[in-house]
Amino acid sequence: MKPAGRQLLVESALLAAVIALFLAAWAGQHQLAGASRRVEQGVQRERALGEVLQLVSQAESGQRGYVLVGDARYLAPYQEAVQMLPDSLAQLQDVFATASPNVRADVREIERLGRAKFAEMAETLQLYRDRGRSAAVALVRTDAGQETMRQLTDHARSIQNAEADAILDVSRTWRADRWVSLALMTGAAAVSLLLLYVLRRLVQRYVFSKERETEALNERQSELERAVQRSTEDLSELSTHLQIVAEKERATLSRELHDELGGLLVAARMDVSWLEEKIATSDPDVLEHFKRVQDALLAGVDLKRRVVESLRPTLLDNLGLFPALRWQVAESCGRAGIQSVERYPNEDLNLNPEAAIAIFRIVQESLTNILKHARARNMEILVESQGKWLVLQIRDDGVGIPVDRRRALRSHGLAAMRHRATGFGGQWRISTRPEGGTEIEVRLPLDRISTVQVAAAAS
Repeated sequence: MKPAGRQLLVESALLAAVIALFLAAWAGQHQLAGASRRVEQGVQRERALGEVLQLVSQAESGQRGYVLVGDARYLAPYQEAVQMLPDSLAQLQDVFATASPNVRADVREIERLGRAKFAEMAETLQLYRDRGRSAAVALVRTDAGQETMRQLTDHARSIQNAEADAILDVSRTWRADRWVSLALMTGAAAVSLLLLYVLRRLVQRYVFSKERETEALNERQSELERAVQRSTEDLSELSTHLQIVAEKERATLSRELHDELGGLLVAARMDVSWLEEKIATSDPDVLEHFKRVQDALLAGVDLKRRVVESLRPTLLDNLGLFPALRWQVAESCGRAGIQSVERYPNEDLNLNPEAAIAIFRIVQESLTNILKHARARNMEILVESQGKWLVLQIRDDGVGIPVDRRRALRSHGLAAMRHRATGFGGQWRISTRPEGGTEIEVRLPLDRISTVQVAAAAS
């Protein structure tokens, strides 16, 4: 069975045990309430029976005192008992209404004997009034009144014995039921504790299994992250390598175009000039064709120069980074009519060729974006050393680059700039300026891009 199924089964059993505990407690409480009601009923019956007997005794004492002494004050208890007797007899009948048939028969006899006793006492008082005290005393001393009281006492004792037996039975039954309820409650509690222990073990096992699953999942996620990181590093290294290879191929192609194609074009111009001098014709058509050939060769030389500079700026190799940047900014901003401000270090920073071409390409791509998208009137470029960093900042006052456009360009120019910076362990950031326009900031570690630092590290 699966852990979830076992847990559900234990929870169902625990619920059943709790319900059994509740039912056992309810049954015990119900039995206790029944026993309490029965005891209360017994007290009420005892009280009602005692009240009737008390009234009979009270009336007899008052009647005898009056007959023997002749003092009318003795009649007060008798008269009070006569007034209270009907209500007491009615209450006696009421409290014994649910009693057993034998007890109800005794109650009826007590009622009959009580009425007979009061009738006898009334006859004695009447005899006292009619024939005097001696006749009344003689009647009192007969055995008739004593026999009635004896019968009343016997029936009352019979009722009391029956009630006592009934209460004892209820008490014994309640004690027996109480032990049964206690045993049931104890058993249910023990089962509940056992089930709670089992449920706790199941929950601990479930939590432990989930923790292991979480740890395994975290480990798998960490492995995936490490794999992604390794793949990213590999791709970054590959991309950096491809950029370096591409720059080398551009440089090689640039030299070949400059040397081979340049030489061919110059030789062709020289040959054309020699032919023009040798022929020395005044034919306008011939002269026009010579001019067209010379113009075509000049256009080819200019095209070669522009292609060579685009592939690999000759200023960068011949004069260094900052002259190449000044030429690039002047060339780009001059065509677009943009005012530029440039600030460079006074001395050359001795950058390695890879870092120099990377900085040049970042500036070149930034200028391209400004010309195409910014609609700027002014731009500023700053290069300076700040501690262990070389900081490059390019600002413009154009319309800025929206976030969605940054995402759209992420795989093109902006991504290329960012990768060139991170390839040297640097940082790249683009932001919108508060006063308007865009700012690109690149930070490159000097120990990775300087030829002096690299040579010192190598030695």
